[in-house]
Amino acid sequence: MELNTLKKSLRCLLLFSIVMLSSCEDNSNRTEEILEKSLRAHGGKAQWEKMKYVNYLKKTTLYDSTGAIEKEILQKITHHWRPERTEIQWVDDSGVLNRALKLNGTIKLFKNSELQTDSQLLEQTKANLEAALYVYWQPYKLLDPGTQLKHIGTKKLLDTLPVEALEVRYSDDPKADVWTYFFDQTNFRLRATQVKHNNNISLIVNESVEKETGLSLNKERKSYFVDASGKIKYLRAAYRYDLTFFERDQ
Repeated sequence: MELNTLKKSLRCLLLFSIVMLSSCEDNSNRTEEILEKSLRAHGGKAQWEKMKYVNYLKKTTLYDSTGAIEKEILQKITHHWRPERTEIQWVDDSGVLNRALKLNGTIKLFKNSELQTDSQLLEQTKANLEAALYVYWQPYKLLDPGTQLKHIGTKKLLDTLPVEALEVRYSDDPKADVWTYFFDQTNFRLRATQVKHNNNISLIVNESVEKETGLSLNKERKSYFVDASGKIKYLRAAYRYDLTFFERDQ
């Protein structure tokens, strides 16, 4: 009797394992399919990999919860590949010219041509430089090593637009940021991203894209604070990216 019970338990466990494995494979296949279709919709992987560098002007407008403008930030940003390099230039509230540079993993920050050495300031500079490339180079950045992708189903963005949603993680730490990418179900263009950071959830909607590169890079985006159900609390930021120059391999 005990032997029969053990056999039944083992069969149930084996069946459960097969079902779970099949489910994981289906999710992985769907995730890869969505990402491949999105890359094609954004010009194709080969075109992204031919890019040598891009220059653009970024304008950030921050709003408070009443809708009043809190601050405006103007930046000149350059991304190079081969070798990898990102540079940001801006004038801060004190009128100081800032130049942040990441070249082959080395971080430098200059204030009015004076090299800064404060470790905390350099750590924040590193985060800003990496974030600048991350948000501009979507969805191609999802191919980065270590990116954990999971298809979490179909949803309606802002209760109107049907989208496919991919959960994106970069760490197993339960306190780490969790991203969600939303792709148009019809043409698989990236329509929005969402990030859960500490106790805040931000939904960043892609309002328009540029037409020059053929990659449909972001041109105008709006970032909203949303609640746990996805309902908008208020507009937190508006971003505009004006492409000034780019070059790719022939």
